[in-house]
Amino acid sequence: MNVRVGVGAVVALGILATGGCGAVQAAKDEVAEAVVPTPKEKLIDSLPDSGAGPFHFAMKGGEQPMDGVLDASKKSYQLGFSNTDPDLGFTMTMKFLVVGEKSWIKIGFTGTEGLTGLPKLPKKWMLVDPAKIKDADGPLTYDDETDPGALTPILDAIVEVHETGAGKFAGTTDLTKQGEAELVDQKTLDALGAKANAVPFEAELDGKGRFTKAVIKVPGAGKIKAETYEVVYDKYGTAKSPAEPATGEQQKATAAAYELLNS
Repeated sequence: MNVRVGVGAVVALGILATGGCGAVQAAKDEVAEAVVPTPKEKLIDSLPDSGAGPFHFAMKGGEQPMDGVLDASKKSYQLGFSNTDPDLGFTMTMKFLVVGEKSWIKIGFTGTEGLTGLPKLPKKWMLVDPAKIKDADGPLTYDDETDPGALTPILDAIVEVHETGAGKFAGTTDLTKQGEAELVDQKTLDALGAKANAVPFEAELDGKGRFTKAVIKVPGAGKIKAETYEVVYDKYGTAKSPAEPATGEQQKATAAAYELLNS
């Protein structure tokens, strides 16, 4: 920004030397317009970065709803999600904790009355040996992530967007360019056809210009039902930074835990 202002000053001085006062003001206005970010730039720049400190995140809709806390400055995060078996009715809850190069997991079951055969797992955090995990790209390693909801490709693919109020935005995004966000699968994209090129979304920033909420409204098409994907980033600097469990609150992961992780 300092470079842009410096250039503007040089232009203004050059015009002033020729006595063009009106032209000076016009040049200043042109420079001022040049440094005002567009609504799209505001949204992209508002996403958390490595200096954001700890913050809470939550995702609803999409393939897997989840929530947690991320602190890029300490290379740590904690997240959790649940899945309910549609046939047997029990729910499995998984929690992941990563701090630097170490990772832990908790796995629990509810609604298991009358069921047998489910593994017995400790209630403590289980320290995971990376060498025993088949999927090295899973949620047990920190890869410099600062945008857990994968909003970056969604905002990069904005077709049009405008501000509807203080810190509020509305527009459309091209889901065929969703990238790693993977809000919808290829089957849904095919069903949407041209609708996928301009899917409506809304977004909000807080008073400090930090991203707080996005709602992407995927329309229905054929047998595909309409759905909403929501991402929330909040509690900037106030969320508790994920930390290594106390000695008495952890143990080594069991064979049954590795079997579940690798299934």
